[in-house]
Amino acid sequence: MNALHCLVVDDEPLAIDVVVTYLQRLEIRPVCCGNGIEALRRLQEGHFDLLFLDIEMPGLNGISLLKSLAHRPAVVITTAYRDFAVEGFELEVLDYLVKPFSFPRLQQTMEKFNRWKGVDHIFLKVDKELVKVAMKDILYIESRKDYVKVLTAAGEYLCHQTLTDITAKLPPEKFFRLHRSYTVALDKINLFVDNCVHIHGKAIPVSREHSQEVKRRLQA
Repeated sequence: MNALHCLVVDDEPLAIDVVVTYLQRLEIRPVCCGNGIEALRRLQEGHFDLLFLDIEMPGLNGISLLKSLAHRPAVVITTAYRDFAVEGFELEVLDYLVKPFSFPRLQQTMEKFNRWKGVDHIFLKVDKELVKVAMKDILYIESRKDYVKVLTAAGEYLCHQTLTDITAKLPPEKFFRLHRSYTVALDKINLFVDNCVHIHGKAIPVSREHSQEVKRRLQA
């Protein structure tokens, strides 16, 4: 996999440290700068896939920086103020993080970025290894007492992850958690009858609150 080119822009060193620490936990090594003018220069001179951008900065603020870019990477606004949310989304930013934000919240942002980039695989924690699995091969995911079973066209994986964590990494237009114990690939469903979907001969229960949504998804 190619390295992710990421730029973090903030005039507060402590704020930069937080984002950098979080990204390093995801094995991402970002480039950092402390003002909008330096960020503009870096964006004009080099290629970046993802930009974490503060708004309130001296000289050139984040909104003005975005408006000055003819071509820009995916943008995540990081700010202590909620007031810029509407303007940010009008500029089609990927996400809007209000400081202070947690590592799990940044993970959600990165999962959104992966879906936006069209990532077609997922890494599963199997024993002490990370195993790469193509999303198109996943049939369904089942939560067991102490582990999660991921069934694919080629076989199954027993994973030390939660169903919630794995589901969050999958594109929501293709996968649906229809029961507290199951997430399924919608295009792998062969039959829906008696409050169960059938995938490759397996009857998977659909919870009452999700029944209508499953029908709507299948008829869309």
